[in-house]
This record gives sequence, structure tokens and C-alpha cells, in this order.
Amino acid sequence: MHSTKMNRKTKTKGQLQSELAQMRQRILQLETAESDCRQGYQVQAVINRLLHISLDNISLELMLEQFIDEVTSLDWLALESKGAIFIVGADPEVLLLKAHRALSPKLLRMCNEVPFGKCLCGQAASTGTIQFADCIDQRHDREYQGIAPHGHYCVPIVSRGQKVLGVITLYLKEGHCRDQREEDFLTAVSNTLAGIIELKHTQAKLEEKGIELELKRNDLEEVNTALRVLLKKRDEDKLELEENLLLNIKTLVRPCLEKLKTCTLNERQVSYLDVLEFNLLEVISPFARKMSSKYLNLSASEILVANLIIEGKQTKEIASLLNLSAKTIEVHRKNIRKKLGLRNKKENLRTHLLALL
Repeated sequence: MHSTKMNRKTKTKGQLQSELAQMRQRILQLETAESDCRQGYQVQAVINRLLHISLDNISLELMLEQFIDEVTSLDWLALESKGAIFIVGADPEVLLLKAHRALSPKLLRMCNEVPFGKCLCGQAASTGTIQFADCIDQRHDREYQGIAPHGHYCVPIVSRGQKVLGVITLYLKEGHCRDQREEDFLTAVSNTLAGIIELKHTQAKLEEKGIELELKRNDLEEVNTALRVLLKKRDEDKLELEENLLLNIKTLVRPCLEKLKTCTLNERQVSYLDVLEFNLLEVISPFARKMSSKYLNLSASEILVANLIIEGKQTKEIASLLNLSAKTIEVHRKNIRKKLGLRNKKENLRTHLLALL
């Protein structure tokens, strides 16, 4: 009977210990889950801050400085507060140091340019994979006397097209163990940075294209201005030529025609003279087109009649010269007065035409 009671007590104690162990395991799982949730929230918060930085109207170099400051200041990462960001430059096989935090002057000089495959940063660029080191090992090609012990995460910045755009280099305390969660976070940061760098490069190209288009537009405006000046000069030269030709005909040719009319001519000669004068009027009449297009919209016949009116010819003279009836000339005169706005007005037609010219 006593033995049975002892077994029951022992069994109860064993059950309590098992339950206690299970409870501890559950608490540990809850703590791990809470830690994972907290870390996930922190990761998302960091990504959001990095995206917010990218929205600022700042240069790529200044943005990268803020990036490296943000990442190296996270207390849950086993990082030292120092690091750098390299970007591929004009030479696709060379990394250029674009941003850093707390790097020594010696290191800045040594690592200003890093060829692909050289040191840990160059190896990360050439392989496109994260390079981890828990100490200064044989892969560190660039060292100097007095360099402090440290490790590294060198994370390549890879575009969606699998093109290496640069490398994020972060410092670790010597002896740090590689952590997959840390690498996952740094990969997420790297992917975010890759998208932002591509966006910045696209914006820069668009700005360059915009400047190029603006320069071309300015060149076109200058060409158009020069063309307008040339066209204006051509019109001025054309007008001057017309005026000189008209003046020469009036002063040199017309007086000779008038003298010929006073000579004794036979009927055939008179006919030739009339044809000559008519054709001469046809030659000079285009020079009155400015009056037609700018003021009157006169027909060719009306321009010819207007020219003869300006010359002081009367209706009968014009009719005889153009071999038309006087009634037809009167119709032309009425149409000219109408287009001049002189209908039902007593203003002299010849005086008005002279004023227009």
C-alpha cells in the first residue's frame, strides 16, 4: 500500500517536470516568434526609411551617405558603426567609393577604386554573391599597418537584370558568426538600393536628354531667327528692286514712249506703240501686288486700271490703251472705289491710290 502511494507521488513529479519543460519550450517559441516579428517590423521600418530617403531631391552620393548611416546605426545587427557603398563607374569592371561612414583616411585612399575580383568588395562584385569574413583573412588584399581586427559582410547590389551596380561593405566585430537572418536583411536592403540606383540613373539620363533637347530647341530658335532675318532682308531687297525698276521705267522708259506718241506715226506704228505700252504696264503691274494683297484684294485687271489712274490717265484714255469700252473702265473704277471703302464718298480716287502707295 505504501509503495503504491510513492509511485503515485513520483509519477506526479515527473509529469510536473515534463509540463514545466513543455511550458519553457512554449515560452521560448513565443519569445522567438516575438523577436522575429519585432525584427520583421524593424526590417520593414528600415526599408521604408530608405525609400523615403530616395524620394528626397538630393544627389545619389548624398542619398548613399544617408543609406550607410541608416544601416550601420541599427542596434540589432551585429555591425560596427562603419561601412561603405561602392558604385560601378564608367569602367564596368571597377568599383568607385561613393559613400562611407567612419573609414580611416588611409583606407579611403586605398579603396577609392576597387577592381572587380580584388579584395572582398571586388569578389562580391565579380561573383554577385555575399562575401563574409569573421576576421582579416587572406582575401583582404588591402591592409595597412595598425589596421584594427574586424570582419565583413560585402553585399553586391544587383539589378533586376542581374547586372552588378555596386557593393555594400559593412564591418563586423572579429569572430562574429555568419547569420542567415542578417544576410536576408542586407539582401533586402541591397535590392531596395538597386531599384533606387536604377531609378536615379534613369532620371539622370532623362535630365541629360532634356538638356540635349533644350539645346537643340535653342539651336532651332536661333536658326529660325536667322531665317526670319534673311527672309525679311530678302523681302526688303525685293521691294527695293521693285521700286527701283518701277522708278527706272517711269523716269527712263515712259518719257520716251510719250515722246513717240507726239511723233507722226502711221496706224501700224501706233498699234505697236500701244502694244508696247500695254505690255510695259503688264510688267510693272506685279509691283502693285502689295496694294492688292495688303489693302484692296484687287483683281489683275483692276490693278492695271489702278496703275493707269495713278499715272493720271482718264477713263477714255485707259479704255483706248487697254482696247476696252469706257463703260468697262467705269465698272473697274467703281469696284476699286468699293474695295477702297470710297463708295458714296467724294474723295478723289487717284489721290487715295497715291496715298496708299
